[in-house]
Amino acid sequence: MTSPLPAYTVPDVKPLRGPDDARRVSYRGDQLATCAPVAAVLDRIPAVLTTIEEVWPGHTLTITRPDLCAQVSVGTDDGLNWGLSFDDEVGYLVQPGFVPSHEPDPDDLLEEALAVQPDVDSAYHYDREYFEVRLACVLRADEMLARWLDTIITAHREFARRRGVDLPY
Repeated sequence: MTSPLPAYTVPDVKPLRGPDDARRVSYRGDQLATCAPVAAVLDRIPAVLTTIEEVWPGHTLTITRPDLCAQVSVGTDDGLNWGLSFDDEVGYLVQPGFVPSHEPDPDDLLEEALAVQPDVDSAYHYDREYFEVRLACVLRADEMLARWLDTIITAHREFARRRGVDLPY
């Protein structure tokens, strides 16, 4: 007899790992992009996001919604403690420290945006592209990814505001 899937897994979406080999599951954002909570966040953002500052002299970087989804991931072993990560391209949207000519902002915009999400007990910027979040209630992976994307967009807007850039959204 097969044991029931943990409440934090997404029905009909096979995680990158688990729950067969362990309780830990991991999903890339593109695996969950069509799930209702994620699709709702994606529908609220522009089709293309652009870096606030030049990534290298004379060049900004653009990231489409599908690219954004392909470059983020979530993982958990209990639905309460989550690891959230992103690739470098996403870092250019939200962290001035990614741009070689700029010093990091003294505030951690991503950590702050994570910390104010509903039911977040703690948020910690563990490594340059990795965050750990503890929740007060179990969330499914698609719900957590929706929050992660919302956090990234919130930080992107705040980063732009601090640099005096008006975003079209």
